[in-house]
Amino acid sequence: MQSHFKTRLLGAFVTVIALAIALPTVLDGSRASRNLDVAIPPMPLTGSWSDIEQERKVRIDLEQLASGEAERQIHAPEVAVVSSNEPAAPRALGDRAHKDNEQVPYAWTLQLGAFSQRDNAHQLRDQLRAKGYKAYVQEMANDGLTRVYVGPELQRAKIEALQRELKELLKQNDIHIRRFVAES
Repeated sequence: MQSHFKTRLLGAFVTVIALAIALPTVLDGSRASRNLDVAIPPMPLTGSWSDIEQERKVRIDLEQLASGEAERQIHAPEVAVVSSNEPAAPRALGDRAHKDNEQVPYAWTLQLGAFSQRDNAHQLRDQLRAKGYKAYVQEMANDGLTRVYVGPELQRAKIEALQRELKELLKQNDIHIRRFVAES
């Protein structure tokens, strides 16, 4: 019984001390509205590049990207499978670059194939890259084909020489020249 009494006495003593420390602070009320002295400098002047309206536009654009709305608005250009060489630019020589009416330079690329199996297209692209060619693929959702291209070149004469070289290397006659148009 003696130890139980000591425990109760110790608990009562700790409670009285805690109340003696905390109760004046709570009843005083001075800590509730205590203001801290903080010296925050005013917002610095920013250039025209940091416009609040522009930041809101970026936030809206990011929200559209996250929602998928922007993706639905983008339409990839239609690219047909090439079955013959496209003609050279009018009034252009084979060894010079030439611009069209919209001042976009003519660039030429070679289509080596159109594959229904994506892995086959990537395998051919990787083989060509290993041999030092500028090979790339273009996947079109509308027909399910993955096309393999080599190029682009600005000079028609260079792409024609590359066409002869690849026909001999790959033992393939259906390598066709088409005009390269950037996607962006």
